[in-house]
Amino acid sequence: MGPDAIDAAIAASKVESCGTCHQGAGDEHQAIYDNYVDESALELTLNSVNSTLVAPGNYTVELSFTITENGLPFVDAAGLPSLDQKRFYAVQYNSATGQYLNGNQRLQESNAVPVLGSPGDYLLTQTEFPYAPENPEAPFDGAHVYGYIADGALLEVDHGPGSEIPAGSHVHLYEDVSNAAIAFGTGDVDDPNSYQSGANVAGCENCHGTPYYKHGYRAAQVEGLPDFAACKSCHYDDRSGGHEEWQYMVDQPLNWATAGLPDAEVETLYAYTATILNDTHMSHAMEFPYPQSMSTCNTCHEDNLDAPDGVLADSNFTWETCVSCHSVQGTDAWPSEKYAQNLRAPALQYLWTEANQLALHMGLGPGDVCTTCHGASASSFDEYHTGYVTNIYDPDGNRYADEYTVAIDSVSLAGNLLTVEFSASDAAIVPELLVSLYGWDTKNFIIPSHQRDGSELCTGRGGDPAGCDMEYTPESSGGNAHPLFTENTGSVAGDWSVTLDLAAYEAVQTDDIPTLIADGVVHKLEVTVTPELELTVGDDDIEVVLNAVDETLDVATDQLVDDYFKGANATVDTDKCNVCHDSLASTFHDGSGRAGDGIQVCKNCHNPTFPGSHLEMTSRSIDSYTHAIHTFQAFDTDDTFEEFDPVLATRYNQHINHVFPNFTIRNCEACHVDGTYNVPDQSQSLPGALSSSYDVATWYMFDEDGLAVEDPAGRNIGTVAEAVTGPASRACGACHRSRLVNDDAAADLASLDGHTQVNGTYVPNDPDDEVLFGVIDKIMSMFE
Repeated sequence: MGPDAIDAAIAASKVESCGTCHQGAGDEHQAIYDNYVDESALELTLNSVNSTLVAPGNYTVELSFTITENGLPFVDAAGLPSLDQKRFYAVQYNSATGQYLNGNQRLQESNAVPVLGSPGDYLLTQTEFPYAPENPEAPFDGAHVYGYIADGALLEVDHGPGSEIPAGSHVHLYEDVSNAAIAFGTGDVDDPNSYQSGANVAGCENCHGTPYYKHGYRAAQVEGLPDFAACKSCHYDDRSGGHEEWQYMVDQPLNWATAGLPDAEVETLYAYTATILNDTHMSHAMEFPYPQSMSTCNTCHEDNLDAPDGVLADSNFTWETCVSCHSVQGTDAWPSEKYAQNLRAPALQYLWTEANQLALHMGLGPGDVCTTCHGASASSFDEYHTGYVTNIYDPDGNRYADEYTVAIDSVSLAGNLLTVEFSASDAAIVPELLVSLYGWDTKNFIIPSHQRDGSELCTGRGGDPAGCDMEYTPESSGGNAHPLFTENTGSVAGDWSVTLDLAAYEAVQTDDIPTLIADGVVHKLEVTVTPELELTVGDDDIEVVLNAVDETLDVATDQLVDDYFKGANATVDTDKCNVCHDSLASTFHDGSGRAGDGIQVCKNCHNPTFPGSHLEMTSRSIDSYTHAIHTFQAFDTDDTFEEFDPVLATRYNQHINHVFPNFTIRNCEACHVDGTYNVPDQSQSLPGALSSSYDVATWYMFDEDGLAVEDPAGRNIGTVAEAVTGPASRACGACHRSRLVNDDAAADLASLDGHTQVNGTYVPNDPDDEVLFGVIDKIMSMFE
């Protein structure tokens, strides 16, 4: 791009007007989710069940129930056709075995009729029912009838390009949802069902929101029933599973993607029982991109791990438990193989091969009990799984980040020399000191510590004399000499003192740092310490997950600034992120010390001045990246389709059709602090760069059999050049743009970018970022 083109692009940039029309867009998104989780206007109450014996095994069952809406009788003269969801089930319980059986017995809602003269009351009559739910007979000593209703669909399904919920999804969100049950038993009438799940509903709520409704409307907690007992109405203990593809896709990836086995053979080979354990473990370990290691049993089973009858008791060390997370063969899917997937539980044959025990274990299958060999005299279940992921927790469930800590003891600026004193609770901790400079009092860095520029000045890292990153590991802790940093006399491992010469930094795209400070571009800087620690745990050397710390310094007053876009003024609450991720960044990057007390730690690398490097048409800024990732835009699409592979194509399509685990990404408060998710204030956020589209060599389509095949027409989205855009287009636009990328909706994508160009900034960038930093200077000077 020549000088004239650069000048023209900068001249075409302007302040976004997104807030003029869309100022409350975030509130509107959140309102949808709030309508889903707030108190329901509908309320269902099951009043009574009365059965009449017609013949042995043949009963006529009458279910009496009441529905109110806003406290008034809900009247539906023709039964219940106006409600979007309405279902009723019965299931029996055997307390001796702890099993629910004879489930999925539907009380057909179409048989419900209004009770004349009693508005809001209904009577459902079911003939030829196999038992009387209110009078359980041996071996059953308990039973319940469970029902749910829902109305007021909040999100349309398959609503054209950009739809959040794809066609065929089981997920539906409703404004009003009500679940109810009535339980019966031969024992204590206050507690007829002694069932106690090894899981906690709070574990589900970590990722899926509160209250937890499976598919958006089936409650795990229903008044009058033990937790998860309502789920047993469908997931009873002798129900045949219906998702054999979960095991199939990880056990034989190529056959799964190309239908190498007939359906009947697949159903036989991967037959399983659709218990809560199996369907939950298999879906999370095999189908969904679960954000943790499945070995973190504690996420769903907190306080239920180590009891004599806990989930890690040897009584649960069975074939069925193992294959609920592990595939058996994992053909071509072991580590380093073609179809390997990060975070997937390794195949059993791989584990047995690694332990030189393959021949001994061959021939095992359903019904086998692992403790036949792994008994009291050998390794037991809890020795293979402590219930805690090994890089976050010690074997007793204590977080390493609580025991091993770092602290910033002082930060001072004298002229151009920044001195930082920091310490650690253990001298074995290896710290990295990061220094980034905020631009124009925004939340973003004009110079982040971690540069990604390709010039000769910025190619080196980790103490390479050619490197210009403001990142340094002290030499007393094994680091290398760095041209910008000096470790001061008396600095030792565990108690460091380091000085950074800001004037020595050779800026590539901006003025030098002293000039930026003198001109009022830089008022504050961020100092971060990220720790690393390797520990020997058992026979393994493990790099454990610790927490970073940070401080903000005002360069004019040489005083620390509290809560600068963090703490009380944060836009994102990382504690919310961690209810699902456990410890943020532990499953990506190296996971060592990238987590911290706020996303300001992430911003040292995830700055808007960098285009996305794994995600096309995104900025690397933390807002753009996070929004795109949680909209399930896929990483490295160019690598996936470098040559056509049916497994990678099918996995890609499966990934882009996933939905945020709150069942909608419109719950902005899943991550954000209340009120911080509307159109960004441009005076507090820098413009940024969006990456170009990928040059995708091949593409895919689905044939008449539903199998991925190469699409001769190729991808619709063609060449989209790297662009400079404003903060709303970067942050809010990341969700919308990612949805269109996933849909390969080229025309709609062009329309979105055109709309952004007319009503804000969307101009081509140049390889040296002259356009980017020219736009930043132009736009931000308006707010000085």
